[in-house]
Amino acid sequence: MFGARFKFALLAGLAAAGGCRKPCPPITLETAGVEPIVRYNKLATVLAETVSGRGGRIDVDVLRRNVAALDAQVRTLAVTGPTATPKQFPTREHVLAYWYNARAAWSLKLLLACDCPSEVRRQEFEDRQFPLDGRVMTLRQLDAILAGENDFRVAVASPGITTHHASLPRKPFAPEGLRQQIAKRFAAFLDDETRFVIDVRKRRIVVPPVLWQFRDRLLAAHRQRYGVESATLTTTLLAYVTGSPHRRLQDAIGYRTIQATDGKRPTCLEGR
Repeated sequence: MFGARFKFALLAGLAAAGGCRKPCPPITLETAGVEPIVRYNKLATVLAETVSGRGGRIDVDVLRRNVAALDAQVRTLAVTGPTATPKQFPTREHVLAYWYNARAAWSLKLLLACDCPSEVRRQEFEDRQFPLDGRVMTLRQLDAILAGENDFRVAVASPGITTHHASLPRKPFAPEGLRQQIAKRFAAFLDDETRFVIDVRKRRIVVPPVLWQFRDRLLAAHRQRYGVESATLTTTLLAYVTGSPHRRLQDAIGYRTIQATDGKRPTCLEGR
């Protein structure tokens, strides 16, 4: 009936049960009188208070105490956006910062709406509807927008609360310097052994869907650029990183690449 389940990066306060037992209803918000403005100050408070440590771990008890700030932020996001108020987004970086911040805010809001379970069904998380940008959207639809960017790293570096996405930040994204930040977040994603898993024993790399979806595109571009027919996903990624993630990839040359599935292996970080 439902898709596979996710485990979350939670520090404390996990509910023993929770989540919908049937398709979850859309989330509605009271937005009468809310000013459409590009402002992420409430999200800044939530992220600074709630997210800690490497990997974007979430303290659920603190998140619950900051629900008023989170609700204020998602109400503002509901009436503001590239479609609802296009004049407030003069550059592509302003647009991308909006989508990144919206994904961070709504990932946390959906977590609360599901009563903070240790596991949640994919359908109720990715396909639950909510108001954003003057319309009704889902995380899956938001991700499709990011996947449509020319730079595939935009989608891979987007923030989330599962290992299928890059980690939540500790402060909102700003248009200034965003492209450089995306490159750094992409490199950190490849350097994260809980997200980009290199299984030495089985000589394979387990690639999250957010990156795997670009496999054919990356291989085709690599073949066209270098005229090499034997390229692998691993070798195509080498050109995008240096340092530690580059060494991880280099050491795994020749390993088989497979898409991460939801089966028995947890697809999200466990609290530590």
